Formats: sequence, C-alpha cells, structure tokens
Amino acid sequence: MKQLHHNGVLVPPRYEGKGLTIKVREKKIKLTPEQEEMALAWAKKIGTPYVEDPVFAKNFHRDFSNKLGINVKPGDVNYSEVLSFVEKERDWKANLSKETKRQLAAQRKAEREANKERYGYAWVDGVQMDAANYAVEPSSIFMGRGKHPLRGRWKEGPREEDVELNLSPDAPRPPGNWKVIVWQPDTMWIARWQDKLAGKTKYVWFSDSSILKQRKDIEKFDMARELRRDIVRVQRHILKNLDADDLRRRKTATVCFLIDKLKIRVGDEKDPDEADTVGASTLRTEHIRSNGDGTVTFNFLGKDSVPHVFRVDLPDNVIRNLTEFAANARSTLFDGVGSKHVSEFLDEVMIGISAKVFRTCYASEAAEKKLEKAPAKLEDPEYVKKYIATMANLEAAKVCNHRRTIPKTWKSSLEKKKDRLKALKDRVKEAQLKLRQKAKELEERYTERLRKQEERLKATKEKLEDYRRQLADMKQQGKPVRALKRRISLQREAVARQKQRLKEMETKHAERMKKLRQRLESRRQRDKAAMEKLKLRIEARKETRDYNLATSLKSYIDPRIYYEWGKQFDYDWKRYYSRTLQRKFSWVETDGAPQEKG
Repeated sequence: MKQLHHNGVLVPPRYEGKGLTIKVREKKIKLTPEQEEMALAWAKKIGTPYVEDPVFAKNFHRDFSNKLGINVKPGDVNYSEVLSFVEKERDWKANLSKETKRQLAAQRKAEREANKERYGYAWVDGVQMDAANYAVEPSSIFMGRGKHPLRGRWKEGPREEDVELNLSPDAPRPPGNWKVIVWQPDTMWIARWQDKLAGKTKYVWFSDSSILKQRKDIEKFDMARELRRDIVRVQRHILKNLDADDLRRRKTATVCFLIDKLKIRVGDEKDPDEADTVGASTLRTEHIRSNGDGTVTFNFLGKDSVPHVFRVDLPDNVIRNLTEFAANARSTLFDGVGSKHVSEFLDEVMIGISAKVFRTCYASEAAEKKLEKAPAKLEDPEYVKKYIATMANLEAAKVCNHRRTIPKTWKSSLEKKKDRLKALKDRVKEAQLKLRQKAKELEERYTERLRKQEERLKATKEKLEDYRRQLADMKQQGKPVRALKRRISLQREAVARQKQRLKEMETKHAERMKKLRQRLESRRQRDKAAMEKLKLRIEARKETRDYNLATSLKSYIDPRIYYEWGKQFDYDWKRYYSRTLQRKFSWVETDGAPQEKG
C-alpha cells in the first residue's frame, strides 16, 4: 500500500448506570456503573448452563470481587434487583406493539447504516474497500470455546485511548483520543489494540471481500492445487527424512507425516492460557497409544476443544520414531519443533507451503471427488443439486474434523421436520383421493348423461322410422304426403342434432378427463418433489448433525470446484454460498482476478 485513509473505528459509549443494587451476604451495595455493567451481564446468563459451570462462575466472581473491592463467591451475591430489571426489560420488549417494533427496528437499521457509512470503509491507494469488523469489542463476559480456562472472566472492551490506527502520513486524523497513529504499509490491518484479558493483539482487518484478502485467498487455493499436483514429491521428501540422522530433522519429518496423514493442524499457534488443545507438533505421550499391530491410536483435543480420535496404520519407522520420542519426551513428543521448522522443512521441496495448505488441499480434493461421484443429472431439480453440494461440503468437514457439539435444538428441529413430512404425506394422500373421487364422479355423471342422451336419440330414431312406415302406407293409399315428408325432414334433423350433441359430449368429457388427469399428474409430481425435498433436508440434517460445514466452505474448499461443477450441471454456485461468501469469492467468475471498486 502507498496510501491508506479511513475514519477510525467505532468504540461503543461507556455504560451508563441505572442505580441498581445487589446484596452481598444480606448487605445492600449500590453499584457503580462499571460494577452494574458486570452484574447485568451475569444476570442475563442466569437460567443458562453457563452459571452452573463452576469454573465459569468462579472466574466471573473473582473478577467481580476485584471490581467490588470485597471477596465474593457465587453463592454470596443476591442479584434479585438486577435480575428483576433484566426481566422487566425482556417483558417490555415482548409486549411492544408490532408498529413500535417496526419503528425500533428501522431506527436500529438506520444507525447501523450510518455507522457503516462512517467506519465501514477504507481507501487503499484511492480504491474503496470494506472493513471486516469496524466496531471494537464491547465489555462482556468471556464465553470461550470448549473448556477454555478463562471462561467466565470479565473482558473489558478497549477505549479510544487503547486503540492504534494504521494510516498513511497524508491521511486526515480521525477525531478521537487515539493511542497512537502509525503507518505500516506492508500490513493489512486498519486498527489494533491489546486484549485486556488475554493480552493478545486484536485487529480490525479489511473485509474478506476486499481485493487484498481476495488475492490472499487465490494464492492459498492456488498453492493447494499445486500441492495436489506435487503431493507425491512432497511425501517422498517427508518419507526420506523419517530416518534422518539429525534428531530435529527426524522429528520435523514425523510431524509433517502426521499433518499429511491425519490432516491435522501444526499445533503451536495457540496462546499458553488457552484451553489444552494440541496439534501435530504439540502432541504429548498421553495422546498416543501403540496397539502392537502396526496401528497407533491418537486421542487429543484439537482447536476449539474438538476431540480428535484416530486409529491408523503407520509405517514401522513412524511408529519407531513416536516410541523413541515418547520415551525421551520432557514435555511434548517433538520438543524443539514448531511451525517455523515445519515451514522451513517443506520449503525445501515446495516454496510457500504450510501445514494449512495440506488441509486445504485434502478438503478441496474430498469435495471435488464427492461431486464427481455423485449421480447428478442436468435435469435434476435444484434441491437435489443442493443436497449433493452439501454432502460434498460434509466430506471436506470430515477431512478437517470440523466437529461440533450437537445443538440442543437439533433433535426437536429434526422431529419437527419429520412431523412436517408426515403431515405432507397425509395431505398428499388426501388431495390425491379427492382428485380421484372427482374423476369418478365426473365419469358417473357423464355415463348417466350419456345414457339419457342415447335413449333420446333412440326414441327420435324410432319416431323417424314410424314416420317412414306411415309415408310408405300413405303413398300406397294415394293420400297426400307433403306434411308427413316435412315431419320426416324435421325428425332427420333432430337425429343429426342429437348425434352431434353426443359427439360434443364425448369430446368435452374426454377433454375434461384429460385436464383432470393432467392436474392429477401435476399435483402428484409437485407433491413428490415437495416430499423428496423435505426428505433430503431431513437426510442432510442427520448426516451433518455433529459437523460444522461453514468453516470448510469458507476457508478450505476451493470455490472454483463448486463453480465448475455448477456450470456442468446448470447449478448456480451462488445458490449454495451465502451472500457474504459470494462477495468473498466473487473472483471465481472473473478468472481469478479480483475486481476493484472505485
């Protein structure tokens, strides 16, 4: 970057107190605004599993004690007044009229748009780009993921004076009491601050849809494609070094083998105060077990405390290395080896490759193979193609082991869908019966009308024959026949009209029955499609119940795979990707070239 302009970031205003109180061991305490903000945050969690978690409760009340200036434990505090305030607020919102709710929603939308307009963009070398997260984090209770040791701690949000801005020297200074303004043209951050709880640096980045981020994505996916083409050469490099004389090199090769074989992360990127999660380079002796039959069982918690349990066949030299490293381990199996050593080792065979590229490569490959093997047809309905796309995404999530805790509402949601399917089947059956009954009634009415019309025709014909016999007799008798001939002519016309009416009746009935059969078939096809669509949604719900598909779709599957498959089977890739991801991957439709916005 040569130039970076923006208006700073949105820092939420400080909490304004309501004058609430709590009781600590029956002693009433009036809260300061900072204390009240914490008490309100806790009260909003009452009734959830979080407050039942001893670690969560202990961590929060330790920080609350520091703010109060007295030592309190979870059971010491009576939050009844604060909880009452929370419940009154909830009741007030629940009882608002629809019109008031609409007005408030419109007001919030207007505020969001105004904030977006002011803080949501940056200009890089004169080109407008979106900011990803232009508002800094407000103060809150830290929730964490999994069994994070800091869960429940109070996380104080930054003030303006804590925030550093990245701006080029020619940029106007945004109003505000900012900590410092720096110029780092080779980085992609707009603002940053120190997290007061974990001590980590937090950033405001450019949006995923910005040109800079898109270029990074293209580079990542191109590197994964290159790795896929040269994977055998990379694997040979790893295998060759499993028996290296140099210990660190042998450890590094073993870590790379596990990254390749198990598709796991490298493992040393987390902070020491995070949950006890590990990756390939941070495995400890308790995480592996040799089974004595050429297999090894791995059992550890990966990122976000997701369980990783594998029983895999391994080459003898890998098992030998693991056994040796375990016997001599002081902390981890691969003491002295980290992501830096892994990258340097892999650079020897392919420049720029990293552990994450393996996961991107294999996730993309899994999705592509699933799409290729799927029995998709050009004429398949859209919901079938979406199901196929979802199953391909699931394969990638399995490769990356993107497991999740099954949502509490999952089972009830599934049962609702099953109930909907049953109700749909009942409605379909009833509708089909009604249409068949209508067809039967039409047929019966037609048969009766036909019978009557044929009887009238028969009677008319008989009368005509009678007139003809009379005509013959009168001619023999020499009587005048002019009037009788006139009656015979009229009767012949009546016979012709009745025959025509019969034909018209038959034609109209045939048309009516044809339309009814078409309605019946159309309804049957529509109902069949509705049931198949719901069945596939239920099936997808079952298959994906403990997997998070969003991460693999966003970060690990090359979007060009879905784009090319979609072109082949007349399925717009945007039907599967959210609008946010469509913007992030808009380059797939421009031959991999991000488009600048003026």
